[in-house]
Amino acid sequence: MKITDILTLYDKILIVFVIILSLVLLLIPFYFFGGSAEGEELILRVQQGDELIKTVAVADSYQEPIIFKVQGPIGVHTIEVNQGRVRVKEAPADDPLKICEKTGWIDREGPIIVCVPNSLSLWLESTNSDIDGMSW
Repeated sequence: MKITDILTLYDKILIVFVIILSLVLLLIPFYFFGGSAEGEELILRVQQGDELIKTVAVADSYQEPIIFKVQGPIGVHTIEVNQGRVRVKEAPADDPLKICEKTGWIDREGPIIVCVPNSLSLWLESTNSDIDGMSW
């Protein structure tokens, strides 16, 4: 017996409707909360352990990249800010996996670059965000 013999036309319509509704509900948070709005200024926050050690304005209009170093327990991180994006350009040699370096560029609120061995966290915040946070 085939599945098409069991399902009626209305069953098939209901299945398609449930799938479409599920996809729409899945994509709504990304549409409303998925990134910064046009013209919104982003701020880079650099935290080491429990202490916020650096705050840098991130703008698309910078002519030259901003590169600075952060000293930690296992070595020095080189951080680059360029064209509204941020990355860890170089992780310390003693960092075994260098996940923070492999994370690559972040250019919106949400993603976080973390180096656990060096207790370093980098993230972008909006200067005029109405939402304090979002949990899933």
